Amino acid sequence: MAEVRDFGTLEYISAEAIGQPGQRRFRLLVLNDEALSGSLWLEKEQLAALGDALDTVLSNEGYEYQGTPPDDQPEAPVFPLDADVEMRVLQLSMGVNQAERRVVLVTGDSSNPDDEDALNLQFEFDYVRAFELRRLIAEVVASGRPKCPLCTAPMDPEGHVCVRSNGHHPH
Repeated sequence: MAEVRDFGTLEYISAEAIGQPGQRRFRLLVLNDEALSGSLWLEKEQLAALGDALDTVLSNEGYEYQGTPPDDQPEAPVFPLDADVEMRVLQLSMGVNQAERRVVLVTGDSSNPDDEDALNLQFEFDYVRAFELRRLIAEVVASGRPKCPLCTAPMDPEGHVCVRSNGHHPH
């Protein structure tokens, strides 16, 4: 049976990519209200889907971002070298707690729901916009290899043999 651990309310959440384009690893860095830190490793597609889902949820909930001046925004915390929780995310679900105006993430580390350990995280709607999580996710995802204009596959720095040109013209 799956064990769901409640990580609590997040004080900070951020996305980053580590490594060279084409060989990057993606993660969410989280810090809860009890100063516990976490590194949630996920695939690029999962991160992109999370960003899209955040946009959808916030627009469906009628949330309108009230910007804060850049000098009023808090600085990002310094994370410890070893996170309190480190997980490779194989399943990621998102929901909404409308009563408390929070986004709820549930992560799982197994493709079999009966075997997995899960982590439950929450953060406020305005928090998402205040730290511009969606924009940050979009930047991280887009900062990879450029796409081929013909087949849209990622191009390596050494070149790309495009399937749309029958492999005859490297780009």
